[in-house]
Formats: sequence, C-alpha cells, structure tokens
Amino acid sequence: MTLRPSGDPSSPDPADEAELSWVSVRPDNGPSKALLLKGAPLIAVGALRIGLMMARGRGTSAGSGVTGLVIGILAVVFPLLWVGVLNGLRWAHAGIRLEDGVLTVSDRWNRKVLHAPVSSLTGRHTVKAPFDGPHKNRIVITSRSHRPVLVDPRFWDAEGLRELWRDLRLPVQDHGFLTWPLLQKRFPGIPTPWRHVHLVVSTLLIVLGCIAYVALIVNLPFLL
Repeated sequence: MTLRPSGDPSSPDPADEAELSWVSVRPDNGPSKALLLKGAPLIAVGALRIGLMMARGRGTSAGSGVTGLVIGILAVVFPLLWVGVLNGLRWAHAGIRLEDGVLTVSDRWNRKVLHAPVSSLTGRHTVKAPFDGPHKNRIVITSRSHRPVLVDPRFWDAEGLRELWRDLRLPVQDHGFLTWPLLQKRFPGIPTPWRHVHLVVSTLLIVLGCIAYVALIVNLPFLL
C-alpha cells in the first residue's frame, strides 16, 4: 500500500514522492512451498522405504526393528523441518520497507542489510546470476552510503516490488549475465552466496556432509 499526500496537483519530484510514500514488501514463500508440495509424494515414499530398510536390514546388515523404522523416517523429515524453520524465520523477519524517505531491507535473521535514505540511492541494476536459469533476473540496489544489496524477486511479493520500484523511480541498468566473481567486481562489497562463489569447495563439503549424515543415521539405532 502507498500513501500519497493531497495538495499540489503538479507532478512531484521523484525524490520528494519517495520520501512521502510508504511501501512494505512481504516475503513470498510460494516457490519453496510449491517445490515441497510437488515433491511430497516422493519424499513420503522415500522416507517409508528408508525406514523399512533400516528396520528389516539388507543383505548381511541386520535390521534394527522399530527403532530403525522411526529413525529412518526422521532422517528424511528432519531436513524438511529445517527448511520449514528457515521459511518461517524469513516470513517473520524479512521485509523491504520504504518509510519516511528511508529504504530498509531486512533478512530472515532480522538483520538490516540495507538502511539508507532514498536520496542516497544511486540505481537499480538487473543481472542474470548463475544457477537462476536464463529468464531469471536479480536486482542490485546501489547507494552512496551503503554497500550494494542483492534482491531475488522470486522470493518477494511481486505486486509489492512493482509498487516499490514505481515509487523509488531509480535509474535502471541491465548488466546481463554475470558470474559471481564478476558480480563482486562490478559491485564491490556486495554480499554473495559463499556456496556459489566457492562452488568446488562447497560441493565437496556438501558431499562429505551427506556421507557423514547417512553414516550417522545408519549406525544411530545400534548406538541407542
């Protein structure tokens, strides 16, 4: 929602209009929910199969009965709960707010990653980042008083973002496809996902973490 003052019918200066506007953009967890809903049947079947395999055993490996069944199911449920918690934190804390001439962007941990006067904003830049697909754009907001901020429009209310961009009226520049290192070079100080910038190391850590997690789950029933 945007509140505009009554009075002079002439066209206001963009900066003055932004200072008198109030816009609040809420997170959109729809993409994550849709992905979980689509995968729910496969996830349920997979959890049941893992639980039954741990309960009955396989080959020369002995089963662990009901304990293995419960732990096998929980092994699949736990990561889903973690995703749900992260989405809940984002819904509770994250937001983009334009109020009293100040633009504030908060993340899921309730940290203000941007808190700058509208008068200090210098532009809105569209970029295509790796892993997003050929038709997905991310937005970079630049400011004279704050480091650049990267916004993924897929996870924000679309109507709210359109209203925000309309009220800010920042100059727009399209940079096309940028790798993460090139994005950091083009916008010094911009926060970028560590796992994407260090793809090889992060992939290796994920693989090792999955192996350790599976080993823990398989042996946990016999340790209890």
